[in-house]
Amino acid sequence: MKPLNQTRARGPLVMIVVMGLLAISVLHLLLTIMTSQSVYELSDLKREKRELDTTSQIIAEEVASLSSQQNLLNTAAKLGMVANSNPVFLRLDDQSVLGEPKPARSSASQSRNLVANSAMIDTKPAKAQTAPASQAQPQALPQVTSVSAIPASPTR
Repeated sequence: MKPLNQTRARGPLVMIVVMGLLAISVLHLLLTIMTSQSVYELSDLKREKRELDTTSQIIAEEVASLSSQQNLLNTAAKLGMVANSNPVFLRLDDQSVLGEPKPARSSASQSRNLVANSAMIDTKPAKAQTAPASQAQPQALPQVTSVSAIPASPTR
């Protein structure tokens, strides 16, 4: 048998080793939890970045469509604007006017946009057609016929 003094001397040493292993286990568990939380946050940020990239691309397409010559011509025509065939230029150096200013006239000889483009963005919201709820027979909505047009972008 071992002497009692030798057993008492090993007691605190065993307790320190057990407490150290327990502390290491707890620290490992905390590090694992923190790492897994960081992985979830990273996943959420990547998803948000994808959504923002998609939104940015859609907005860029809308801006490109709204700034196209075809859309600008249609918008100007809706506002009653006409193209001036007699432009006048201003020279800022000596503040002189180059050309003879004449009012623009609307004429049939001006080219208009005759090709419909379904990819263009209409600035006016479409009016929804609804039928009153009290009718016994539902009304058929008018059919929209497709004019030979450029197809809409498949990304939307």
